[in-house]
Amino acid sequence: MKKYVFALSLVFIGAFLLRIVGLSSYPVGFTQDEAGLGYDAYSLLLTGKDQWGKSWPLVFRSFGDFKMPLYSYLTIPAVFLLGLSEFSVRLPNAIMGSFAVVATYLLVSEMTKRKDFGLWSALFLAISPWHIGLSRGAFEANLTTFFIPFGIWAFIKGIKNPKWTTLSAISLGLNLFSYHSARIITPALVIILVVSYWDKLRTNLFNRYKASTLVFGLFLLAATVTMFTGGAKRGLDITILNPTDKWAAVAMKRYESIMGGTPEPVARMFSNKVLYVFTTFSKNYLSYFSTSFLFSEGAAEANYGLLPGRGVLYQVEIIFIIVAFISFCRKNGFKLMGLILLWLVIAPIPAALTKGPGYAANRAIVMLPALQILSAWGLVYLLDLFKKKYSNKISFVFTGIVVIILGLSLAGFLDDYRNFLPQKSSNAMQYGMRELVSTISKIEDNYEQIVLSRTLSVPNIWVQFYEMVDPKLVQKSSRSWLRYESQGVKYLDQIREYSLGKYSFGDIIIDDLKGQNILAVGRVWEFPENVRTLATIKYLDGEPAFILVDANEL
Repeated sequence: MKKYVFALSLVFIGAFLLRIVGLSSYPVGFTQDEAGLGYDAYSLLLTGKDQWGKSWPLVFRSFGDFKMPLYSYLTIPAVFLLGLSEFSVRLPNAIMGSFAVVATYLLVSEMTKRKDFGLWSALFLAISPWHIGLSRGAFEANLTTFFIPFGIWAFIKGIKNPKWTTLSAISLGLNLFSYHSARIITPALVIILVVSYWDKLRTNLFNRYKASTLVFGLFLLAATVTMFTGGAKRGLDITILNPTDKWAAVAMKRYESIMGGTPEPVARMFSNKVLYVFTTFSKNYLSYFSTSFLFSEGAAEANYGLLPGRGVLYQVEIIFIIVAFISFCRKNGFKLMGLILLWLVIAPIPAALTKGPGYAANRAIVMLPALQILSAWGLVYLLDLFKKKYSNKISFVFTGIVVIILGLSLAGFLDDYRNFLPQKSSNAMQYGMRELVSTISKIEDNYEQIVLSRTLSVPNIWVQFYEMVDPKLVQKSSRSWLRYESQGVKYLDQIREYSLGKYSFGDIIIDDLKGQNILAVGRVWEFPENVRTLATIKYLDGEPAFILVDANEL
């Protein structure tokens, strides 16, 4: 027992160091979502209201994209202790990501009664490129990698002692408020758990488990209610049920079929909304199980601290995952392996239902740590096989080889993460915003007004965050910002102009700026060619990100 506690402690310390060292610098940049989550925490800490003036909301309006609230609430203690900074905003995720490793160990050990299997599972998650990347930014999607395994572990323990199921209900209930994908997966997992243990649960179900049922029911009710106060708007906007082209592609395909001589009823049969959604969903869903996503190409976008062109799992894991599936087919899998597989089957559904370039690793993060558990089982199964057919010495040698391979894989990932990711992701990760606001702050007193282009991605949040603007001033200003809804746009930065004190955000209109005591900030292409600049902020690849221009020079 002591050796496993010691080993788990080493794995946890390693996981924590991998997630916290250089946290402010890697990933480079700081996205508007991270700044928004942090500023809402800051606003709540000082006023008890978010930046829109809502008291302790269960859904944050944010920039009009309506975020789940849990991450901002978890960030309040860090902001209180350390102040508002990139480090304090990212710290909760680094901590929760580290404890997800412990939760995985507890789940697997309790589920299978094999602490060695639990330790390997924890190790695979601790060094996971996917998990490390999403644990190092203020990416709320990653919270579910703690709350799901911890909730399932407490549920299994609660079969013998119902008090644990209350803890499970709290963990899984909180997960409903962590990320949009978790709202779909969590209730499904609860149903799977109840069905899996129904024989043991049905005896005195409402007497023994009424507290946990009530707790989770309240969380579920609150989550359902908030779907009608913004959450549903965000969900519908990003799903394939609401395509960007408003079904124009379906109509065009049907039209071309008819023009080609296909009878209209037949054209409708093969070109309709239902078939489009089914085809798109199937393609998206299967992509998350492809070797391209898992082992070679990885995430499609670099704005979540992940490196496109590199798989989200280590290539060596493909061997262990295949072995795990073979063991299951031969009925040699571990106890409750079916539960883990069902978890894995339903996990990509939310990601598959959303629009975008695909390979959205943040939306599919609910696949973790199920994938790492399967990888670990494949390894444990092989080790058991070697012990049985050969000797402990052969098994020990194989273990050493695996440890060396995993160590080299981790080293290769860290090298890419430190040396190649920064240049590739600086644009996507909004690199330069801290430097930009710092530069503006030094000269802002020289100008009557400062105009920031809306091409800077919700430009108000950078001013609010880095200048730590008084939340009361933001709450007062944001009352007028709500006109974006009456103007028929979905997000705040889609309106032509809005302001915060002497700052104005919107379009750069040269004729309106000429000859005035205004500092204008925007992209190079928004200004006349060869305009004289006060400063240029560049991405890490050397390309200019933003320029500062005195309007008198226009």
